Amino acid sequence: MRKQEWLEAIKVIYPVTIGFVPLGMACGMVLYDAGFSPLSILLMSLLVYAGASQFMVASMLVMGATVPAMIMMTFFLNLRHVLMSSSMSTHFKNSSIPMIFLYTHSLADESYAVNYNQFHNHEWSETKALKTGLIPYVVWGISTFVGGIIGSNLSINTTIMNYVLIAMFICLLVMQFVSPLFLVVGIVAGFFSVVLMILLKHNIALVIAAILASFVGFFIDQYLTSKKGAVSDES
Repeated sequence: MRKQEWLEAIKVIYPVTIGFVPLGMACGMVLYDAGFSPLSILLMSLLVYAGASQFMVASMLVMGATVPAMIMMTFFLNLRHVLMSSSMSTHFKNSSIPMIFLYTHSLADESYAVNYNQFHNHEWSETKALKTGLIPYVVWGISTFVGGIIGSNLSINTTIMNYVLIAMFICLLVMQFVSPLFLVVGIVAGFFSVVLMILLKHNIALVIAAILASFVGFFIDQYLTSKKGAVSDES
C-alpha cells in the first residue's frame, strides 16, 4: 500500500520535481558563490526549504545585508505558507502532530497546488499528500547540494542567475495577483521600496516597505468590506 502511495505521489508531482533539479542546482551554485559550503547549502535547503528565499539570501549576502534583515525578508516572503497550511488543515484533522509538522515543513507552492487539486478533484489522503510534499523536498535538497559541489569545482559565471532570480520573483509576484487588491499592494510595495531605498540606502528599506504595503492592503480591504456591508444593509 505504501509503495502504491509513493507511486501515486510520484505520478502527480514528477513534472514539478523535474523543474526543481536545474533550479536547485542553480541555487546551489549561487549560494556557493555567496560563500556557503556544499554541506551548509544542503543544511539550509533542508531547514529552510524556500527556493525564492534562498536565492534572496544569497543576493542580500552579497550586498552586505545583515542577518536580521535576511531573516525578516525570509519570514515575509514565506508568510503565505501559513495560509496554505491553514487551508489544508481540514484534511489533516485526524493526523498525528509529527505528521502535521512534517507536512507543513515540506510544504511548497508547487506541492500545495498539486495536493489542493488532488483533494478537491480526486480521491486523496493525508499520507499521499505528505509523500507528494516530501518528494520535491528531497530532490530540492540534493539538487542544491550538487549545485554547491559543481560551483566548488567549476568556475561558472553566475551573473545570469541575477536575471533568473529577478524573473523568478516576478513570477512569484504575478502568482499572488489573485485580485485587484493584491495588484495594488504590489504596486504600493514597489513604490515604497524605491523611495525608501533612495532615502535610507539600506536593505532594511525592503522590510519597511513590505510592512507598510501590508498595512495599506489591510486598510483598503477593511474599507471595501465595510462599504460592501453598508450597501447590503441599505438594500
